[in-house]
Amino acid sequence: MPRRSKDFYRDISFRPPASAAAAARRALERRAEQPPSLRGMTPVGLARARQLVHRQELSPTTIDRMVSYFARHAIDKQGSSWGTYGKGRQAWDGWGGDPGQRWARSIARRMDAAERQQDQRRTAERTR
Repeated sequence: MPRRSKDFYRDISFRPPASAAAAARRALERRAEQPPSLRGMTPVGLARARQLVHRQELSPTTIDRMVSYFARHAIDKQGSSWGTYGKGRQAWDGWGGDPGQRWARSIARRMDAAERQQDQRRTAERTR
């Protein structure tokens, strides 16, 4: 089921934390230091990194995309170039790194809880 509009989640801040912005900034800086053949991040990843660096409010759908990205790419931490800040590490940090992963999961859980609460209220109103 698609997420509701940001207005529905009025008690949730969609502004990324400074720690996720710092990881994204580091990724962009380290990426810029690499020769083109060693630069990580897709156009979507670059856009996400810029949003995080500027701490722009993200949409509920973007939060879900972040959760999905981190779930798919956790395996990248085992890559041989992780320690040398290779492409996988650049991309991971571009999406906010470990702080971004924790934050996105937390926001997704809060959105899920708000949706469940609304659904329970509607069910209770129908049974009256």
